Amino acid sequence: MTSTRLPLSLRASARAIPIAAALFAPYGAVAADDAYDDAAYPIIVSAERGGDNPFADANAPYKIDRLASDKFTAPLLDIPRSITVIPQAVIQDLGATTFREIVRTQPGITLGTGEGGNAFGDRIFIRGFDARNDVYVDGLRDPGVTSREVFAVQQIEIVKGPASSYGGRGTTGGTVSFVTKAPQKAGFEVFEATLGTDNTKRITADINQPLGQTVQVRLNGVFHDADVAGRDEVWTQRWGVAAAIAWQPTDEIDFGADYYHLQTSGLPDWGVPFDSRTQQPFDVPRGNFYGVTARDFASTNVDIATLKFEARAGDFFTVDSKLRYGSNLNSYIASAPERPVTPNPDPAQWFISANPKNRNANAQTYANATDFRFNFATGSVAHALVTGWELTRETVTNSPFAFASSETVGAPIVPTTPVFQNLWTPNPGQPWLLARTLSGVSANTKVVSKAVYIVDTIDLSPRWQLSGGLRYDDYQLRFHQRNLNGSIVDLGNDSSFLNWNAGLVFKPVPAGTLYLSASTSSNPSGEQTDGSGVGYGGIGTATANLDPEENESFEAGVKWQVADNNLLLTAALFRTNKTNARVNDPVTATMQVLAGKQRVQGIDIGLSGNVTPRWQVYGGYVYLDAKILESTNPAEVGAHFPNIPAHSASVLSTYQLTDAFTFGGQVGYTGTRYGGTNIAGTAHLPAYWRFDATARYRFSPKVEVQANLLNLTDELYYDAIYRSATPFAYVAPGRSMLVTLRVNL
Repeated sequence: MTSTRLPLSLRASARAIPIAAALFAPYGAVAADDAYDDAAYPIIVSAERGGDNPFADANAPYKIDRLASDKFTAPLLDIPRSITVIPQAVIQDLGATTFREIVRTQPGITLGTGEGGNAFGDRIFIRGFDARNDVYVDGLRDPGVTSREVFAVQQIEIVKGPASSYGGRGTTGGTVSFVTKAPQKAGFEVFEATLGTDNTKRITADINQPLGQTVQVRLNGVFHDADVAGRDEVWTQRWGVAAAIAWQPTDEIDFGADYYHLQTSGLPDWGVPFDSRTQQPFDVPRGNFYGVTARDFASTNVDIATLKFEARAGDFFTVDSKLRYGSNLNSYIASAPERPVTPNPDPAQWFISANPKNRNANAQTYANATDFRFNFATGSVAHALVTGWELTRETVTNSPFAFASSETVGAPIVPTTPVFQNLWTPNPGQPWLLARTLSGVSANTKVVSKAVYIVDTIDLSPRWQLSGGLRYDDYQLRFHQRNLNGSIVDLGNDSSFLNWNAGLVFKPVPAGTLYLSASTSSNPSGEQTDGSGVGYGGIGTATANLDPEENESFEAGVKWQVADNNLLLTAALFRTNKTNARVNDPVTATMQVLAGKQRVQGIDIGLSGNVTPRWQVYGGYVYLDAKILESTNPAEVGAHFPNIPAHSASVLSTYQLTDAFTFGGQVGYTGTRYGGTNIAGTAHLPAYWRFDATARYRFSPKVEVQANLLNLTDELYYDAIYRSATPFAYVAPGRSMLVTLRVNL
């Protein structure tokens, strides 16, 4: 085994293994079952293979053995809950460049629309619940909503089900954590150049360089410029850089620092309008774009700087602290193709309104998370305990442009002629003579959160393991809005909540895990800091004085390693209950009360790894039954959640035919999704299948070419459906092809 230093988040767990083995060695349970040895808990150190994922199985890059999160001390096999990890190898084989492209392929995770009341960007639903503000970068919450790149991402960890004991507020459907590429001991340089259809041009660089024995630096960069397959006018351009340094002045102390910058620009695309006769998108030409190129735009600017410190006292104690400043700007004017005007008997004279929804929001965060990790024993029982605190201050300031969006609270209506587009032959190039000016309205949301937590994983014996955790959050939100007429709106919510998780693991064999688990989460008022009203998770007079919503989840599952432990199979049954959902007060009709009940239950199946040394697979299937059980509105009782398909599945499979040539593809299915505000209505997006193909040819150990054919059947399908009574739908990209030259020095 190499002497390469393990990533910070792996060290405590790795050290706990020999400690536990020594503690159990005198006991018959270990001696009687020789199968339970170090092989059951592999420590993956792959830094000698430059640029490889240190968390993955060295023999199966699609299979992740450990999470990067400090709070999960056990191997992924032994964590008693559903967790989907998307490693760098999968991202690469998919040909994906953004988080949005990855989500399209993930069962049980649904894309949502940007709207007048919440931001345009990576809006996702996990197990039926909105998770757009439950996104983390290296364990710290990433506030605001923006469009995320993956050029500096090592893997993406999706913890499913209520997770407030790990992540704090929200997290009802789960959490998404981006693990960034950290410096490694071995030097390497990886360069990629991609050309493709739709004017696609992309260049990335990943350079890791040791500076002596104790300092390593890593630099990642990207430039991307492309149109969108099958869509007229739409384009995006972005560039970014991520720099990180690690320093080990002694064997017991580590320092680190990293900085991330991403800047994007483009023309936003909000799709096509709905036909009320069919309750599906209008059958218009696929490329129809209903925006105004002289008016519409989208721009984001993200900066994240982090300082890290770790110190160790032998194998017993570790302290790990992160200090972060983050800022992101999300600014856009986007045309929503709404409100078809169809009374004319001549369809050629039908029109839609190009409604200008907009946002000009800057989110800033200051955060510190400090963990204290202990490995110790009480008698014959081994503990891997993590305790600590998390302090965050988040502010989101939105100063919208002078256009009225149908949902934006307080935005003035500019007395100009509305923009209409012909339904069949829109003219995106029509003149727009007004300058982009700010409306004079501003809304500021500030959240100060203080939390303490403790998580313990307890090895009762080689076959039995207990885990549990508690987290207490003090949550303070202040909202201040200045309207155009000078009036002021001040709202706030002060809440505190205690959440927990518990799990029981039984291992009949080292490669298999059976588990039961339960967990909770809390949704305080205003938690969706980008929301401009209570209907979008923002603060309002109707909810300012309410206690948090409360959620609980129960899960039973199995995880099993097969194929020489290189293929991980998982299956789980789960149920999440929201016991006091916010619903309209039937007495006042303007306020909300905590009187609703919601339930999501289903099946989650996954597989990842190698079937044989040459055959890799990754994918899963999710069934979701998301239903409202109680409400003050009788019409809602028994209805399903909007925008959530009952069935979704995907499988990526690649085969190394020769030492030089690998080929494969992905097939995915998403069931019918129904639109609606609170409940699923009749407007819907049809179910669809999507097929992709990929191939790689290695000319030498240092040079290879990869080709990706995406949506190879040119299937017309839709990413998401807008929630209103006059909906529209985001059109997913059509068929495209990418060719990438990869050089690994």
